[in-house]
Amino acid sequence: MKTFFKIIFPLSFFTVLVTSCDPAKKFEAELNTIDSCVVVLNEIDSLHKGIKFDSLGLMVSHINTNEEYMQKYYKSDTIDQLLADYMNNCKGFRKSFKNLEATKTEFTEEIAAINLQLANLKTDILNGVFDKEEIAGYLAAEKEALNNLNLKFSEFYTTQKEQTNIYYLAVPFVDNYVKALNISEDSIQ
Repeated sequence: MKTFFKIIFPLSFFTVLVTSCDPAKKFEAELNTIDSCVVVLNEIDSLHKGIKFDSLGLMVSHINTNEEYMQKYYKSDTIDQLLADYMNNCKGFRKSFKNLEATKTEFTEEIAAINLQLANLKTDILNGVFDKEEIAGYLAAEKEALNNLNLKFSEFYTTQKEQTNIYYLAVPFVDNYVKALNISEDSIQ
């Protein structure tokens, strides 16, 4: 029996000591928070990758072309109110996406940076690099960066959905005016 205690007691003491020093156990809540942040970041990334930035760029070009035709050929003392509303809608679309490539790049880089920071923080926690206060500070900073990204991206995502719907409503109407102007201009020459 004494041999049993001599073997089991040190072994169980060592096991308790090792598990109490294990950073994965000690900082389980913080690691779970990081995992939750990664899930949110992956959702943002998935939505970001689903946006057809090329199509939005083509839509902006189409609107620019229509506006050029309207400025060049539309000469009237009165303007059709519906046409004016749709032209304003088109102008709003164009202004919403004036720096489209820069916006795409900014989101791509920000997603990658936050993802790297979270991965590095998790690795550092698991390797016991930081104490509880340092972890809390770094985790708070990463959560704030993620929240800021989420707010900016959510706003952009909502805008592109709404503006795309407006585009498909307004542009065909404006296209018909441009087509009529183009035909009448061709017949004059």
